[in-house]
Amino acid sequence: MSEIQEILSFYEQCLRKEKRSALATVIETSGPSYRSPGSRSIVCDDGSFRGGLSAGCLEGDISCRLDGDKKSFVVEYDLSAEDDVRGFPFGCGGAVEILVEPLPNAQAMHAVEWFASLDQPAVLLTAITSDGSIEIGARYGMNASFDSTYHGKLKVPGMEGLALSVLSERKSRIAELENNGKTIKVFAEYYEPPISVYVFGDGEDAHVLETCASAHGFNVNRVSRNQLRSGESIVKMFPRIGHGYSVVMTHDLNIDSDVVHELLLVNPSYLGIMGPRSRTERMFKTFERKWHAAIHRGNIFAPVGLDMGAETPREIALSILAEIHTVARRRVPSHLRDVDGAIHERVSKECLVGERDYEKNAFLAGNVSLG
Repeated sequence: MSEIQEILSFYEQCLRKEKRSALATVIETSGPSYRSPGSRSIVCDDGSFRGGLSAGCLEGDISCRLDGDKKSFVVEYDLSAEDDVRGFPFGCGGAVEILVEPLPNAQAMHAVEWFASLDQPAVLLTAITSDGSIEIGARYGMNASFDSTYHGKLKVPGMEGLALSVLSERKSRIAELENNGKTIKVFAEYYEPPISVYVFGDGEDAHVLETCASAHGFNVNRVSRNQLRSGESIVKMFPRIGHGYSVVMTHDLNIDSDVVHELLLVNPSYLGIMGPRSRTERMFKTFERKWHAAIHRGNIFAPVGLDMGAETPREIALSILAEIHTVARRRVPSHLRDVDGAIHERVSKECLVGERDYEKNAFLAGNVSLG
């Protein structure tokens, strides 16, 4: 189960038990922090929570602020060694700003449900200041294909242009929009849905990979040999497979070859192939000449997995999932101790957007790229 699904499930429990609760969302950080902007949590007044803003201390402080007032607010924490939040000195050296929206709040939870329904990147704009006509928490969102839009109560000039810009940059930021001569601050959140993994195989390693991926919040589909022998196209079974991360591990050279050949047609985000390099080379030699260039694309990983010295099925699953996550986040594997600067990319601030708007067809024409 993904974190967003855990949040929704926990909220239902809070409603049934009639607990005071709030949706808390990180909107800005400065310096080191536990989570990045866009991280969210459902916090109850008894201190329980799902999701995560911190190691638990910030959630504990927010729970103490839930006094029954339904008005949304923003709270800032200084996580330096000198700051003591409810008896917990952090010593992280950074600061974090959090939007707290007491529940029930239909607009806030509808936005979370919208995120849970997505299978591609999206952006959500949330007002974090008010100008009198626009309240804190007013929202507007769109996905990368423009076929799923969240129409909340945020309706100001420039919001679509801001959303398109954040989609193209793949990076959240704080922006200012002008509305009727007044300025409101907006948290423009870039969101990527949980990674979708397709596992082809029936062996123990395939089952372990499926279990581990699911436990880590990935959306997982395992395809058995019988399904593959049915003659039905993989693309018909899974129309969005081209946007997913596929691992081929049936341990049958003929079946693997058929699966890989079909997957090459949709150019998936990631195609991992179990087995030694010599086996994969033998597989590719059976393909038509027109595929020779395709097999050198950077999205093919054979042998599959990071070099971690993995031996057991669980270790192999760990190396594969680590590689998939690294590819999905567009990172090069390295030790955090060797990374200069912040571990997570931070939200950036933007100057006044004002009345400027971007043409959607310019985005579709390729002038703005989603990469």
